[in-house]
Amino acid sequence: MDKKNVHNNQKGNIPELTQPMNIFGKTASFFIKNTKITIFLIIITLFWGVNSFSNLSRELSPEVVLPYGMVTTIYNGAAPKEVETLVTDKIEAKLDELEHVKNITSNSGFGYSSVMVEFETGINIDDMVQKMQEKVSSVQSELPEGTIAPMVSSIKTNNSPILVYNIGGEYDFIQLRNIAKDIKKEIEKIHGTSDVMIIGGLDREIKIKVNPEKLAIYGISLQDIKNAITSSDINFPGGNIELDKKNYNIRTVAKIEDPKEFETIIIKYVENSPLYLRDIAVVEDGYSELDAYSRLYKNVPSGAKNVENTIAIAIKKKDTADIINVTKEIKKVVAEGKGKFYPDNLKVEITGDMAKYVDDQLSSVIHDAGAGLIIVVIVLFIFIQLSESLIVAMVIPLTLLLTFGLMKITDMTLNTITLFSLILAVGMVVDDGIVIMQNIDRLKHLGVDSDTAAKAGTNQIAPAVFSSTITTLGSFFPLMLTSGIMGEYIKGIPLTVIYALSASFFVAITTTPALSAIFLKGDKQKQEEVNKKAKFIGKNASKVLGIALVVVLSIYAFMDTERPGFNPTLFSWLSAALFGGLMYYKLYVAKNNEDGESAMIAGYGRILSWIISSRKRRWNTIFVAVVAFTLSMSLIPLGILKIEMFTPDDYTKFSVNVEAQKGTNIETTKKVVEDIEKELFKIPEIKDFVSNIGITGIDTTKEFDTGSSAATPNIAAISVDLVEKKDRKKSSMQIAEEVRAIVKEIPGAKITVSETQSGPPSSNPIYIQFVSDDLDSLKQIADSTEEILSNMKEVQNIDNTMQEGDPEIQIKINKEKAAAYGLNSAMIAMEVRNVVNGLKATTFKKDKEEINVIVKPIAADLSRVEDLNKITFKSYAGSQIPLNQVVEIIPGKSYSAINHKNLKKIAVVSSGVTKDVNALELTQVIKDKIIKKGVPTDVEVIYGGETEELQNTFTDMFVNMIVAILIIFAVLVIQFNSFSQPAIILVSVPLAMIGVMPGLALMGCTFNFVAFIGVVALIGIVVKNGIILIDYINYLRDGGIEREEAVIRTGKARFIPVLATTITAVGGIIPMTLKADFFAPLGYTIIFGLLVSTMLTLVVVPIVYIMFDKKSKKVKGGRLNEN
Repeated sequence: MDKKNVHNNQKGNIPELTQPMNIFGKTASFFIKNTKITIFLIIITLFWGVNSFSNLSRELSPEVVLPYGMVTTIYNGAAPKEVETLVTDKIEAKLDELEHVKNITSNSGFGYSSVMVEFETGINIDDMVQKMQEKVSSVQSELPEGTIAPMVSSIKTNNSPILVYNIGGEYDFIQLRNIAKDIKKEIEKIHGTSDVMIIGGLDREIKIKVNPEKLAIYGISLQDIKNAITSSDINFPGGNIELDKKNYNIRTVAKIEDPKEFETIIIKYVENSPLYLRDIAVVEDGYSELDAYSRLYKNVPSGAKNVENTIAIAIKKKDTADIINVTKEIKKVVAEGKGKFYPDNLKVEITGDMAKYVDDQLSSVIHDAGAGLIIVVIVLFIFIQLSESLIVAMVIPLTLLLTFGLMKITDMTLNTITLFSLILAVGMVVDDGIVIMQNIDRLKHLGVDSDTAAKAGTNQIAPAVFSSTITTLGSFFPLMLTSGIMGEYIKGIPLTVIYALSASFFVAITTTPALSAIFLKGDKQKQEEVNKKAKFIGKNASKVLGIALVVVLSIYAFMDTERPGFNPTLFSWLSAALFGGLMYYKLYVAKNNEDGESAMIAGYGRILSWIISSRKRRWNTIFVAVVAFTLSMSLIPLGILKIEMFTPDDYTKFSVNVEAQKGTNIETTKKVVEDIEKELFKIPEIKDFVSNIGITGIDTTKEFDTGSSAATPNIAAISVDLVEKKDRKKSSMQIAEEVRAIVKEIPGAKITVSETQSGPPSSNPIYIQFVSDDLDSLKQIADSTEEILSNMKEVQNIDNTMQEGDPEIQIKINKEKAAAYGLNSAMIAMEVRNVVNGLKATTFKKDKEEINVIVKPIAADLSRVEDLNKITFKSYAGSQIPLNQVVEIIPGKSYSAINHKNLKKIAVVSSGVTKDVNALELTQVIKDKIIKKGVPTDVEVIYGGETEELQNTFTDMFVNMIVAILIIFAVLVIQFNSFSQPAIILVSVPLAMIGVMPGLALMGCTFNFVAFIGVVALIGIVVKNGIILIDYINYLRDGGIEREEAVIRTGKARFIPVLATTITAVGGIIPMTLKADFFAPLGYTIIFGLLVSTMLTLVVVPIVYIMFDKKSKKVKGGRLNEN
């Protein structure tokens, strides 16, 4: 019989060619027939995707609108206790009337009140903030006089400065402040900037220094002086009038034009003679006191260790602005402004550049994505022919471009989360294309022409591919249900993957078969006949070029691109050897048997046949799998695999925080900072640092920080920049630990070292909350707990909210005596407050500059406690009454702040933990020590922090995992019209866990939140292999093939696509896993879980199928068709 007749007979015996067309086969046929539409679709995809990608905003992390609203109220001069009773309690009580409130926490400090409301997940935060505003407005009239109107706001991420400049040089703080104002004006003109803050320097201020003794002599209060100034500095409308048949606007103008005019203001008349302001006070046109500034150190090549005083300009962007583009524009404006709006010799240094960090991170992630793409292409070269692999590889860019388009439509951004999700998807998006292409290729090997093979191959396998895609989507979808901040932060992962896999399936059933029909004309057997006629040298040349291409691509995929030139890494050579060797084996060593099977497939078939042919061997295999699963899961309870929330990441930044005793002035704080700076000079890995004294809240890396930009003289923050990772041997965690040990010995302040944290905000690992109505009891237990933690070497960065505040002087009013003189408590309290803090009388405007006019006693006249008696009050009879006549002065102490949670007083003691310490275990040890030491009977103890967060978050993730399994099971039941077969497919899930736990332990990772995300995602990925196997077994058995034969033939037929899809998924994620510490646990979870699951699925799933299917010889239905 000739070959032509053989081909015809083969075609007649191929059931795929007679199978009715389902919706997917019809879709593929349409695009195969209409090639121009296919090409047009590709062009549209390219245009839309590239345009969407170029217009996607870039940021480091996804913006998260937290379910919080905050009310901030300023009450200058008030102690924490007064702030609590007069401000915080009233605001809390009103806010407690709101619905959907989860928690209300507050902090009452010296001169301020901060109340934060946490709402239930899913509530529209903008609506709730509006309702908060309404509640606060209704209580505003009850707040004491002198409070600044409460400010209500929401809290969201990406609210830190994107760029910080430090300016200095041969200029004093007054000049630097004025220069900074000019720079600020120019930056504010740039589209995309929202807020420009100047930190440090001196503002112009007119001080009216009053002599307290003269106030007593003339019977004048500071309020009288303020009223006189306000009455003399007016610009008042007089209305509209018609005069001489014309309309005129009348305006009374009496504005003070020169500071000297303040001296001539008449305060009162004494015996018919005017008493001028100059008679009782000195008017000084000067500057405010220095309350904050920056110190800059740059590690210069000369090795000079000098720090210069500077002031900082911190710039924030608008929510919708692209951080990189806005920063470029700011840098351009500032650079071009040299000699224009600031002097040529001004030193301008960029000390915080979030855009550069974002750009570097995104570039690194994009490179890793490219490396993953290269590895995927290499794997395709190895497992399928070059021409087929190029067509399948086309799926990747088309899918990514479609994904970018969908991301743009849904207002997503390019950040580390979405880019990592794309990398995760790169290895999976080719799965559909590989399976469909392999099926088309299989039919072509049987002699079917390219068009028919493309139509029939897609029609036969597409239902299973669709089902496997839906199950994968089903495993990622529950991640969108994760509640709270964590859910908002990771929402980009499931969304991006869902977009990518949906786009991948669309491309796989439209573009892939169409391109196959266009470019792979003829059947395989005819192509092989042509190849046999080719010259031996030509064939060898193509093989050598193929191996060379794989080797070159492997080296490039893992090359160190951070250094200029050719810099291959160890992984470059290892991957080149591995993939080059596999390519060599495929081209020169591997040979097919008489059935057209490779030695690997034939060997697998023999092993599978040997196992399933014996009941004992089947049960032994199942037993081994169960034991392996049990041992794997026992690694956590045995303590071999630790559990934690997040793994520390090696950043190029960390910070040193300084908090001196309350009441410490800025010069004393500066001395502590200088001592720390001397130690930092000695660390070679430090590139530069900026010391912000008297200020916090301007760190570009603290996206979730709600730190204040208001001056506080007893605090400081040193932001440390390290040299790049490639230029140092120590990690940032090791350097931070080294600094932590050094600063312990520096006296004068509480000094802590904070490392930059990846991921959403989380509590300290150790977090202990005490609840009581008695502040003294809270202080006692908080101090006792702090002492316990101080004696534990596993603990670092201890924080106790019950700290002593500024030394306090209590003015206790004798109400009877006060009433006898015609005075009340409010009059006395207000005058004392005005004398101590001063009084803003008016705002003097000159040359568009607004200058505060402050009335205050001369500092030298109020330097001792006894000098408070110089404060006098006017009695009803007109005589002056000294302070000590109506009050008792009692020295004492106050608390730095009073905290509430749900309207109850609380104290919190929290801390970090040292490396390799498990917070859960340590919390239990601390709990035992606290109980042993004793807890006051009126105090309730609540343990939270990482323990509480782990319980809540892991519970959420466990629910997600169950939901994912239920979704997958439901999809499979619909597809296979069976309960047993979906259960067989889901055997792949525990098989994956056999690889996950040992893999994480082997790589030195912990089982953290990111790893748990990997487990949930892995469920949908691993069941794809089971679906492909069971679907094809059913297909063969529908054709009358016996069960055992169908199982063996399926294993051999699907061996290559299952292996190829696994290795592409693993290969795509390897580069990112090796380089990104934060995502490494997720990567290793998928890598080890998928590899082990694939190997065992190819054996265990067929075995379980045989065991569950004893009664039937043949399965009917179970496949998705549409006529």
